[in-house]
This record gives sequence, C-alpha cells and structure tokens, in this order.
Amino acid sequence: MIRNLFILSLIVPVFFHGLVSGGLPPTKKMYVSQYKGVFTTPPQKVPTLKTPDGPIAGNGDVGIVYAGPPEKQNFYFSKNDFWKTKRGYPEGGVCLPGGLMIAVDALKGASYYAEQSIDNGTITSVFRKGALTWKLKAWVAATENIVVIELSAEGEPCTVNLDFWAKEGNESRTESGVKDGFYWFSRHFDAHGLDWPTHLTASMKIMGAASSNFLLKPSGKVQLIVGFCTNHDKIDYFEEAFRKVKNVSEASLSQLRTEHEKWWSAFWSESKVEIGDTLIEKHYYGSQYLLASCSRNKQFPPGLWGNSLTMDAAFDAWQGDYHTNYNFQAPWWGAYSSNHIALSDPYDAPILDYMESAKKHASEYLNCRGVYFPVGIGPKGFCSSMFPLTSEKMKQYYDTGETGIEGGYMFLGQKSNAVFCTANMFMRFYNTYDIGYAHKVYPFIKEVAYFWEDYLKLENNRYMIYNDCFWEVGPWEGKDWKNGYGDINPTVSLGMLRMLFNGICEMSSFLNLDADHREKWQQILAHLSPIPMVETNDGIRILACEGGNGSGSRTLPGFGRVMMHGLTFPTGVCGVKTDSAFAGILRKEIGRWGKEPMGDADWDNLGNGFETYFTSAARVEYNPASILVKLKERILKTNLPNLWVTQSGGGIETLSAIPSCINEMLLQGYEGIIRVFPVWPANKDAKFETLRTYGAFLVSSEIKNGSVQYIKIISEKGRKSIIENPWKGKDVIVESNQQRPKTISGNSLVVDTKVDECLTIHPVED
Repeated sequence: MIRNLFILSLIVPVFFHGLVSGGLPPTKKMYVSQYKGVFTTPPQKVPTLKTPDGPIAGNGDVGIVYAGPPEKQNFYFSKNDFWKTKRGYPEGGVCLPGGLMIAVDALKGASYYAEQSIDNGTITSVFRKGALTWKLKAWVAATENIVVIELSAEGEPCTVNLDFWAKEGNESRTESGVKDGFYWFSRHFDAHGLDWPTHLTASMKIMGAASSNFLLKPSGKVQLIVGFCTNHDKIDYFEEAFRKVKNVSEASLSQLRTEHEKWWSAFWSESKVEIGDTLIEKHYYGSQYLLASCSRNKQFPPGLWGNSLTMDAAFDAWQGDYHTNYNFQAPWWGAYSSNHIALSDPYDAPILDYMESAKKHASEYLNCRGVYFPVGIGPKGFCSSMFPLTSEKMKQYYDTGETGIEGGYMFLGQKSNAVFCTANMFMRFYNTYDIGYAHKVYPFIKEVAYFWEDYLKLENNRYMIYNDCFWEVGPWEGKDWKNGYGDINPTVSLGMLRMLFNGICEMSSFLNLDADHREKWQQILAHLSPIPMVETNDGIRILACEGGNGSGSRTLPGFGRVMMHGLTFPTGVCGVKTDSAFAGILRKEIGRWGKEPMGDADWDNLGNGFETYFTSAARVEYNPASILVKLKERILKTNLPNLWVTQSGGGIETLSAIPSCINEMLLQGYEGIIRVFPVWPANKDAKFETLRTYGAFLVSSEIKNGSVQYIKIISEKGRKSIIENPWKGKDVIVESNQQRPKTISGNSLVVDTKVDECLTIHPVED
C-alpha cells in the first residue's frame, strides 16, 4: 500500500503543477464565463469624472468604455501613459485621448441589451427596433494596443455615421484627418511649463466600408480597427499608430483574437474559488477582470480611475494620480493572494522614479537622510500635488495664502507616505521570495529605513514620532504650519514601521546585504512606542494617536480604517497567532461598527475603506457568517452593472476589496503559518485552487460538510512550511512528487520542502 501511495504521489502532483505552470484547464475559464456584466438600459454615469457605469474592456494599457443610447453609441478611449504634467494642483493628471461615436438614426427608440464578458474581455450589444437587429462586438487586443469593433445588422439595412474624435481643451492641442484611407486624431500636451510632453495618435482602419459614412446591409459586416501609440511607446508615435492598423487583415485579426483568448485563459488559470454564493463570486471575479483590464503597462500604472476615463481627470477626481497614502497601493492587495502577481508589475515604477526628488525633500525640509514623499505623484518623477493653488475653485476651497510650506509640495502633514509605499513591495516579496524583485526594490526600502532612523526620537528607551499626522491635514486647518504641528505616535505609522523594520531585516538577510546594519534596525523595532490605547468603561480601546494637535477629527477611540492599514491589512503586523490578545481587542472594536458614531470606520461607510474593512475583519477572525452577510450588503449598495463596486473616495482601489477578503477567509499565511478555511462558516462548503500565500506557496483545498478534504501545496522556492492541522487530533499523510510519503502529527505540521515540490496532505483514516 505504501509503495502504491508513493507512485501516485509522483504522478498526481506533477499533473496538478502542470495545470498551474502552463496548462489551460478549461474548467477555470468555463467557471468564470457564467459571470457577466449585463446592461438593459444605456449607462447613466457617462461621461463622468469618476467611475463609469458602462461596459469596460482593456488590455492593461488601452481601455474602452461603451456608452450612449442605440442611436448614438460612444466609445471612450483611455491610455495609462496619457498624462498632462503641469505642476500646481489640480493642473496636471491623467487625461482622456478621445473616442468614437457611432450614429445610427434608425435605432432611435430601440430596445437595449449589452454584455461585458469577463472571461475573454469582450463587449457585445444587441439593439432591436422593428425588423432591424443591430449587433456589435468590441474588444481590446490583449497582446497589442488595438481595439476591434465589429458591426453587423439583420433584417434591414441601416445608415451608419462614424465620428472619430479627439478630446479638446485643458491646454491641449488636437489634430485630425484622413491619411491613405485611414482616419486619425492626435492630442498633445506639449505647452511650456510641463515636466515632459505627451503625444498620442489614434488611427482607424475601416474594413468592409469605403468611408466613415456607410450603409450596413443585412448579413454584412464592418470592422473598425483602432490603433494607439504615444511618444512614451515610440519616438515615431504618429507613424507607429498607422503601422498598427495598416496591414491588418482577416487572417491577422483571427490570429490576434486567438492570442487574446489565450491570454485571458492563462489569466483565469492562475487561481479559482468556489464559495456557493453567486453574488459574491460574480464581483470577486469581476474585480479581478477590471484590474487585469487596466494594469499591465510596466512604466505607467493605472491612476485612481484606471483606464476607464470618460473625461479628463480634474480636481474633483484628484487628477487621477497616484495617492501614496493608500489609494495607489490598494488596487493590488487582492492580486497577490489571487496569484495574479504580474498585475502588480507596474506598481513600483513611479515610486522608484520619484526616489531622487524624495531624497532632496528629506534633506531640504526635514534634515534627514532617506526619502520623503508627498501625497500625490505621477509617472516618471512627476509631482501631481503642489501648491500654489492657481484655480479659483481651489483658492475658495482652501481659503489660505499659505502656499510656501515645504517648497509648495503637498505632504499634508504625513511622514508615512514612503513607508506605506513599501507595503506592496513586502507583500510581493513574502508571496514570491523572488530574488530579482527583492534586489529591485531593496534600495528604495533601505532609503525609507534611513529616513526613519533619522526622524525617530529616542526618549525614555522608546522611539517617538512627532509631527506626523494620522491623516491628511493642511493649511486649511488654520494651524501654524510654519512652526510645525501634528500628531504624536499615530497608529498607522507605528504599525507601518513595525512592518518596515521587520521586513528590511528579513530582506537584507535574504539578499545577504547590510548585515552590519541589521542590529540597528532590530534595535529600533524592539523599542518602537506601543500602539496607543485607552482604558474605558467598555474595555481597552484603540486610539488614532498618542497625542498631538494634527488630526483633531479622529479623537474618539475606535478601530478606524487608517489604523487597519498599519495594524492588520496590508501590513499584517498583528494577527490571532502573533498576538491573540491584541487581535481580540481589535475584534471587539469591529463588533462596535454600526453601533456608535461612525468616525472613519463602519460596515456601511461608502466613502473610503471598502478595500480594508472586510479583509481586516477576516484577519482578526471576526465572525465569518457576519462578514459574508455584511459583504453582500455592501456590494448591493454601490455595485454597477460592469461589476465595479464603488466608493466616493476613490476608484480602482475597491477592486482589491472582495478578492482580498474572500482569499483571507479561505487561506492565510501572513503570520508564517498556512491555515486553510481559517475564517469560514463551518456549515458552508467551499473550495479554492492555487491561491498564493506567504512563503511562495500555492495552496488548494476544499471543505465539505464541515470537514477539510485535503490540502495541496506547490512550493515554488523550497521554503519550510508550517501548516495548521485542520484535522485536530489526527495524524496526516504527506505525499510528494519529490519524496516518499510520510505520516506526521501535531497541531502544527512542519514540512521541509524542495523547489517546485508538490505536496498533497490528507488525514489518516480511522
């Protein structure tokens, strides 16, 4: 029997690993295909400065939003690198290149139906009026910056008029025309006073019609092929835009579609969850689809609203920039555990590009080494958050003449922005132990550590933080900014610093660098001030800060979303295994949500926090049935037909909320112990495949009738695994594709793994 088990262990895990590495199991993509965005009326929130409610598709750089009534269908085209880089908030930001309007007068009053298919990134619509049936299919090629729009009609002919337009205004200049039978437009930001210019050209080839005004006959087909290029892609961007569409043929389109389908199949093969709840699952996968549609340009990550713009981002939309005090970091928090690591590739570029400026800020304004980041940045070293305030709207809003503080850069009292930027870097490092990635980000992380070495004050054997605001404040608060004011030991910074100094010690050891400096970092870690708390009639409560006068609107005790960032998610510095007593305090705080003044945390807060509340609740083992109930209620409050669950304070940051919450309920490993179904209702069946967790492990498991059926683990880097035994009191058999089976016991199962080893663990039968 043992011999047969050994042979099986050599075969089954190898097949299992093959599915992850290169195979495309149809079950995963087919499972996702049941979930679509469905639209039975024209979108109502287009155009908008914020999140549109129309169908969305994208390839991680170019994005499209489809809107308008049947007689005036409109495509809005976005591209992640199309920025206006004028300093002085809100003068700069990410902008809309233009769009395409498809006018069909015969469809006025037609019925409306459209779909957004997330399994393969395709938008379709069917409009009917009398004998006329109109059909449209649109997709953004996954492997090329090309949009394909296919038009057809049945029943009777209809006249179609195309308007290929460039967005005007906002100090841009535009051009358009027809060249060699191709329609084109360009939009430029190249006026004096920009950090760097941006130029974009879009070209359109019409296949099946002679011009932009044509008669679409029954059973006929017209295909619109739109190519995009900026000066950031190619120096000869204008000619390149034409080259993209010039030689497109039916055969090349077929090949492009094959590559497109293959990309999406590979994406969906990376992980899978089944939890028996179609509402949550639909938005779980929908969130991942929307992130995959906007996050693949490695030099230009998506801004606050992704590549789903329908207007130029402006003041009310925070310029669509990269907010370093959580908004920029949040979109990827669910991607790491979902095993969609490649989606986070763009994250680091703007942070690393801003390093030199941030070093100057630290030296000039705080007399410190290291890096000091403002709240808002953009790509390629651009600062999107600067005084003076030139617009009348901003002057009225701030009502202040204090524009010379810290060189005009908007730090808004916060010293924690740079350390917050390291959170995603540590998450990726712990999830992959990728040595190349660690070498890439380590220099930045070290500069952040240098800053805090200088900025912290050692008093009475503990390190203190002064003049570091818990959240954004500014001269509009009426304080004496020139003489400095702020909070003392804000919770978010204390938590972030625990993450930083613990993480840099591990990363430096992993890279065999700076051994002589580790003692200093460990000394700081050991003597950081404790988390501020207060004894009340209702028990121990968490405070935003130990003291100070900066963030006066957060004086009440309570576990708020900004505290969560530093304590539970994304930092993971506290949990039920590392500090069960403190986790119990936080769990009790979550139990108060909705029962006392909201402050900055509540299950029903629709402003900010969706990306944080639910995952934090899972990490401290709040009641799992309650988490799922509250999650469904929250989804229903603001979900859009395109599967985007929105909040007023930001855009793509919410795309991590549902994946990260569900993943943490199914699998946790951030405390160094792999736990399957750690926060899951015992009476609810569920399964997951190849979710990723700390230690570079891919884990699969299933719970059925309250019992865990198996655990499968792929060890990418051969690290030691510690697994919480879900079969309490039972011995388990560990099968492997590289070693003989063995039986082990205990509440914690310790298994030394090898690189690419595949383990299958199940209980010994009674």
